[in-house]
Amino acid sequence: MRIDPATFNPILGYKLDPGEPGLAHSAPASMSILRVLNQEISNYMAFKKKAMEKGGFIISGGIFLDLQRRGGFLAAVAGKTKVWMYIPGDKRAGRIKGSTDIDETNMKAQIKKEIENLRIKMETATDPLEREKLSREIEMLELALNSFKAALMLPQFLIGSLLDTLV
Repeated sequence: MRIDPATFNPILGYKLDPGEPGLAHSAPASMSILRVLNQEISNYMAFKKKAMEKGGFIISGGIFLDLQRRGGFLAAVAGKTKVWMYIPGDKRAGRIKGSTDIDETNMKAQIKKEIENLRIKMETATDPLEREKLSREIEMLELALNSFKAALMLPQFLIGSLLDTLV
């Protein structure tokens, strides 16, 4: 039995999202994870640079790969970079003055209450765009809540700015 190299290790073609910097190179399935990961890391670094240029920083982020079997390999067929950044002076960050004196217990309760309200709205929403927006808002609030639970003491102004983006 003979194994055809073109079938066992196929060449995968990639395309970039509109406006995404970089070159859309093809890669064999055996090298696809490196190829996609390289592109996503460069996207992450571009977001980091953008935040630093505006005097902000990245709160959280991640790189997600869509892995599927292609030929004899587990290959990355797509990638996604998610980043949450805080930029002081943003039009939404101007309302955070009152949130610095709220104690931690009240902040946790307020975050939990807002998450529940958003989940109720998400259950009744029928528009896919609205559901996506509500899902992102829930993720941001869960990030803030988890920072309290994990004792990652994010500055109060940062938690306040997360809440202010939803109000």
